[in-house]
Amino acid sequence: MKTNRWKFFAWGGAVVVVAAAVIVCVAAVAADRNSDSPAPQAQDYKLDGATIEVDQAAAQAAGIREMTIQPRDVPMTLTLTARTGLNMENVAHVHAQFGGKVTAVGPELGARVKGPGEAGGPTVLCVIESNDLAQAKANWIQASVQLKLDEDALDRTRELVKSTVLAPKFLIDAESAVTKDRAALEAARQQLLIFGLSQKEIEEVKNQVGRQRMDYVITSPRSGVIAEKGVAGGEIADPTINLFTVADTSTMWVWGDVYERDLHWIKVGQPVKVFFTSEPERARDCRIEWISPSLDPNTHSIRVRASLDNTDGHLLADMYGTMVVTIQDGKSSIVVPSDAVVRQETDAFVFVRVEPAGGRARYRRSPVTILPVSVGFGASGPAASSAIGSAAPNSGKTTEDSGSVRVLEGLQPGDVIVRSGALGLFNEMEEQAKGQ
Repeated sequence: MKTNRWKFFAWGGAVVVVAAAVIVCVAAVAADRNSDSPAPQAQDYKLDGATIEVDQAAAQAAGIREMTIQPRDVPMTLTLTARTGLNMENVAHVHAQFGGKVTAVGPELGARVKGPGEAGGPTVLCVIESNDLAQAKANWIQASVQLKLDEDALDRTRELVKSTVLAPKFLIDAESAVTKDRAALEAARQQLLIFGLSQKEIEEVKNQVGRQRMDYVITSPRSGVIAEKGVAGGEIADPTINLFTVADTSTMWVWGDVYERDLHWIKVGQPVKVFFTSEPERARDCRIEWISPSLDPNTHSIRVRASLDNTDGHLLADMYGTMVVTIQDGKSSIVVPSDAVVRQETDAFVFVRVEPAGGRARYRRSPVTILPVSVGFGASGPAASSAIGSAAPNSGKTTEDSGSVRVLEGLQPGDVIVRSGALGLFNEMEEQAKGQ
């Protein structure tokens, strides 16, 4: 029994020895693997309040790189989705003055038309056959005939009263009839003017016969293009229906939507560059002209508007693009890479190089106040981000700016800062501060 017990303890001791040997070997291998990346030694870094000294070799191993602050002009922008629309101040909607049948239709949709004052006169849009017009012309002819009859009667009455054949009261009645006739004739003439007839055309009514008295012509009220056409030959023209929309497209409106959170950035008069997918390399310049006084309850966005020159005719209504609004000119801005800034809760820091000591680099942790280089995309979303990607060279932003921040306070031109490796310095300072 004792022999078996001693054998059990002998085997157990052998197992423990083997396990210890394995652990020692694993530790040796791990140490050998990590021998190429030694942890920073305390003597590599030396903390002195808000300043840290770094050995040159340690700085190189930690990937610390420096840059010199040089102010440059980097505008702050807000990017919005853009959509074109007709300039409603240069748009005319054409309606029939009175109902009737459309007997002829002029230009096609998209055709260019001339307005009053242009050579050749305004373009005829359509001809309408109207019983109301025929009746108005008949009223004018009747009033003209009645006036002529009563004027002749007045002349005869004057002669008879002068010769005492008739009493003076007959002259008064004749004069009253002529006065009424003149008023009726003027009312009939005004009715024809409402139909769009000129005075010369009114005088020619007497020479018209049959259907000539039923037709009236609608001409273009302004120069432009036919943007909408809601009538065809043979249809009944109702005064409540828009027959044509004539738009001057030499200028176009462009709309953008701004979220509530970004509204404080937007002001009337701010410069804007607009990019369209049809012209990705071309930036069209304009300025914010109008900010809506109301909020869209569905999108919680506010519409803003600008005007674009379209004398080349390349822009159409309802084209989508991207608006880049310059909300600050950014003159002599201090812009640094985002990696150069270390954030701790609401605070931000950079490391500024100070006079070296004994061949060791020295950096002072300096608090800074920062803003983004660009506010980014407002109500535009990711779709506009891809749309502006190809237009970025013309938008005033570079690839470097997209990963940078603007420093408002805490740095001066000529300062040398750590542009990469700042986070490692900050962590080292925190560790040493805890140890102290």
